[in-house]
Order: sequence, then structure tokens, then C-alpha cells
Amino acid sequence: MRAGCRAAKGGRHTAAVWRRESEGLIQIMEAAGGRLIVSGMSEALALNEPVVFIANHMGMLETFFLPAILMAHGDVSFVVKQSLLDYPLFGPLLGATHPIALTRQDPRGDLKTVLTRGCELLKQGRSIVIFPQATRASAFTPSKFNSLGAKLAARAGVPIVPLALKTDFMRVGKWVRDFGSLDRELPIYFRCAPPIMPPINSRDAQAEVVAFIRCCLTEWGGQIDDGEVADEESEPES
Repeated sequence: MRAGCRAAKGGRHTAAVWRRESEGLIQIMEAAGGRLIVSGMSEALALNEPVVFIANHMGMLETFFLPAILMAHGDVSFVVKQSLLDYPLFGPLLGATHPIALTRQDPRGDLKTVLTRGCELLKQGRSIVIFPQATRASAFTPSKFNSLGAKLAARAGVPIVPLALKTDFMRVGKWVRDFGSLDRELPIYFRCAPPIMPPINSRDAQAEVVAFIRCCLTEWGGQIDDGEVADEESEPES
């Protein structure tokens, strides 16, 4: 990762570098006893156009690992917290890949940023990865999973690829939230649903994404928490 960081700071960071760094992190995870199970990717990877990947969000592992998995489809940009770009090593790597950075201070402004900048990047051929939750959590709360990703895809006229994941192999940290203890008994799951093709009704697409994630987490023994109604303007976190 240090080499990738130097490349980013020197303006030499490329998609290939980012993907290679992500693959290296997966190898480290596997050496530490982790098991990665990936499924359902073939239809998404076969699409010859950018898409919006809409996923639940448990922790930092998905931000680290998804580039290696999704960049077989093409270049991707993540919707992330601005503060992630300040992380040592990881921040410069992420910052060199055209992320959509949100402040979390101005929900309306962040909404506009995602819709405007997201459409621009999609037109350039970059897929977007969005986690429509206000915070990372081990339990999936459907009512707090906002529809911003579906709205972006509908506005841009691109497919949605629902993405369910379970990454509680690494727990939320007690002292440093992004890095906690490892539970080697828990596999790491990533699964894509068949693409939802345009024209897209954002409300129907949102329901389909939520149902897919709920089904996968139930199968994997994940936690479902039916809680409060989502704030449609609350920004995603990465």
C-alpha cells in the first residue's frame, strides 16, 4: 500500500495500481484466516456500460476489497466521507480515484453533489459505488437505507446492480472505529443481484435492492433491524 500511496502522491496512481493494492489487502486478509466468498458477479461484469452499485455497509473491509472485485467491470468511483481522504496511506489512494466526497455537514448540498458529480462520472464511463446508510453498522436497517443510489441511476439512465455484503469478519473498533478485532469464524460475503435495467422507477428499484440485501443477510445469518424511517437527504457513508 505504501507504494500505491507514493504513486498517488506523485500523480502516477492508476486503476491498475488501485486494483493491485486491493488484491494485496485481500491476500493479507486470507493469510490472517479470512474466507472471501464472492457470487453473482457475472451479469454485472458482462455489462458494457457504467452502473450504480448500491450496497449495505458494515465496515471498512468493503471499501478496501471492492476495487479488486468490481474493477473487472471497469473503473469505479466511491461515494465517501470527506474525512476518509485524510487517512494515512489509504487516503491518497482513494483520493486519486475520482471519489465523490461528502462533508456530512450539509445534507442538501451532499445530495446535490452526488446527483451532479455522479452523473458526470457515469457519463465518463465510471461506475459508482454507493452505501446509502447514514453510518456503518453490523445490523441492516432497511428503513435507514435511503434511495439516493436509485435516484442517481434513474437520473443518469444507467443500470443498478444491487450488492449485498457481510464483512463483520472485522468488527467495528472500540477505540478506532474503522479497525477492530477479527472473527475468523465469519466468512466475508459479496453477492450481486442481476442488474436492474433502465428506465428505472427509483421507488420500485429501491424496494428491490432492499429486498435482495435482506434476503442475502438472512441466508448468511446476518442481523436485520427494522427501525426508523430513512431520511431521504441523509448522505451515504464509506
